[in-house]
Amino acid sequence: MKKILVTLLTLLASVACFAQSNAEAEVRKAQIEFLKHDTMPVDVTLLPTEINTSYSEYNGILMPDSTFYFSSLRPESEEDYGEIFQQFWSTRIYSCHLTISGYSKPQPLPVINDDKYYNCNFTFNKERTLMVFTRCERESGKQLQCSLWKADGKNGRWSKPQMLNRRINLPGTTTTQPHWVDGDSYSVMYFVSNRPHGFGDLDIWYSIYRDGRFDDPVNAGSAINTPDNEVTPFYDTKSGRLYFSSDGTHPTIGGYDIFYADGALSKWSTPSNIGVPLNSTVNDIYFTVNQNDGDGYFASNRPKSPDEDGDTCCTDLFRYHWRYEQDTTATEDTVSRDTVPVSERARLLLPITLYFHNDEPDPRTTATTTKQNYRATLANYIALKETYKTEYAKGLRGEAADNARQKIERFFADSVEQGFRKLEELTTMLVTDLEAGNTVSITVCGFASPLHKADYNVALSARRIASFVNYLKEYDHGRLMPYLNGKARNRLIIIGEPEGSSMAKKEVSDNVNDTRNSVYSIAASKERRIQITTYESRKE
Repeated sequence: MKKILVTLLTLLASVACFAQSNAEAEVRKAQIEFLKHDTMPVDVTLLPTEINTSYSEYNGILMPDSTFYFSSLRPESEEDYGEIFQQFWSTRIYSCHLTISGYSKPQPLPVINDDKYYNCNFTFNKERTLMVFTRCERESGKQLQCSLWKADGKNGRWSKPQMLNRRINLPGTTTTQPHWVDGDSYSVMYFVSNRPHGFGDLDIWYSIYRDGRFDDPVNAGSAINTPDNEVTPFYDTKSGRLYFSSDGTHPTIGGYDIFYADGALSKWSTPSNIGVPLNSTVNDIYFTVNQNDGDGYFASNRPKSPDEDGDTCCTDLFRYHWRYEQDTTATEDTVSRDTVPVSERARLLLPITLYFHNDEPDPRTTATTTKQNYRATLANYIALKETYKTEYAKGLRGEAADNARQKIERFFADSVEQGFRKLEELTTMLVTDLEAGNTVSITVCGFASPLHKADYNVALSARRIASFVNYLKEYDHGRLMPYLNGKARNRLIIIGEPEGSSMAKKEVSDNVNDTRNSVYSIAASKERRIQITTYESRKE
C-alpha cells in the first residue's frame, strides 16, 4: 500500500501497455543503449538528510532569494509508519533556506497545508504573490482525486486557499502538477490531467490566464503527449524549453524519464531524452531549473548510492550541477602557496570565530554535549536573518531603521558567513595535514551572552564546542573519524575551553524583556560564539 500511495501522489499515473512491431522495438532498444552511454557533463548529488527522509520527497524548487520549497509524503507519526491505510499518511509542502552551510530545518507552510487533504505539487508566479498547488481528497476507500487551489501571498504570508473553478478542475477528473509561467500580456499555467479528449491517461495541458481569469484548457499537443503518461511539466523561460517526464512511447531508459522540447503552448519540437545521469532505469521526475544559475533539482526513486540496491519505493530529491570548463593554469599565488607548509597556512587563518543563535544548540538544557552539527545549526541561524533585521529595527523609523537592517546584513555577511568560509578552508588544510601523518591539536574556546546564569552559560558554551566537534566527525562522510577515535596512528586532538559569559562585555544587555538588545543586537550576537584560537601540528 505504501508503494501504491507514493506512486499515486508523486505521479498519479496508471500503467498502459501498447503493442510494438519488432522493427520499432529494435529502434527503441538502440536508442536506449545510446542514451545509457551518452553521459551528460553534469554532477548529480543526493540532498542531505535535512531534506530527504526515509519516506518520499519531490518537487524541489529553489527561489532567487534562496528559499527552497518541496513536497513530502510522510506518516502522521512514527507509530503509523507500518500502517497500510492511506489515512495515516499525509503530504505537505515545506520551505527552508539554502545557506552557505546547507539547508535550514524545513517547516510546513502554514495555511497552505490542510490535514483534510494531501497537499503537494506547487508553483508560484514570478513575484511570489500567487501560489497554485494540488490538494487530493483523503477519504478512505475512494479513488484518489486531485484538484488545483490558489492562494494570494504578501510578505511571506498566504491567504486562505480557494479551489480553482470548474473550467480548470473538471468534475470527475484529476487535475494536478501546475507550473506557472509569466508573460508580458498574459500568463500560462501548464498542468497535468486525465480530462477527456487527451492522447493518453495523463496529459500535459495549459490554460491562458489574463484579466484575472483562466481560458479553457488546451492540450499541449501530440508532440508532447502520447498514449502513455506525461507528467511534471516545468517551463524554463530563459531557454524557451519545456521539461517533463514520460513513461513510454518517447524512448525511455526505464520507468519515467525526463524529456525536453523547445517551443510553447501547443507548438513544440520533437522531444529529446535528457540522458544519463539525470535519467536512470527507474522513475526520474519533477525536473526544475534555478533562475539564478541554470542548475536545479529533480526527484528519483533510484538507489541512494551506486552500491545500494535498496527499496525503490520512495523518491528522493537530487541536485544537479552542470560542469563547465575551468582554467587550470597555475597562478603565481598558487605556486607560492604550495611552498608554505600547510600548518603555517592554517595558523594564518586564526583566530576563526563561529557564531550561534541565542541559546543554541539545544535550548533550555544544562547538557554539556549535543548531537547537533555546527553546519546545520548555522543554516538555521542564517535562515533567521530577516527576523534579526525586523527585530533590531523595531521601534526605529526611516533612516535609523534602514541603518539597523544594513548593520545586521553586514554582520551576517562579514562575520557569520565569513567565519564558516574560513572554517571550511581550515578543515581542508586539516585533512591534508592529518593524511600526511601529522598529529594536530586545535584549541576551541566557547562563549555566551549574559542572558542566562553563569553555570548555564558554561554548559551552553560546551555544547557549542561539541557542535564543532560533530562538524569534524561528519565532515566528508566521516573522513576525519579515524583521527578522532584513535584508529589512525596520528591523532586529531580538540581542546575545549568553555568560558561561558565570563568574558562578555558589560554593556551587552541581559534583560530578557528587551530582546532587541539582549538577543537580536549585534553586540549580543557577537558574544554567542566559539573561537578556534590555536593550531599545532607535529610529526608522529
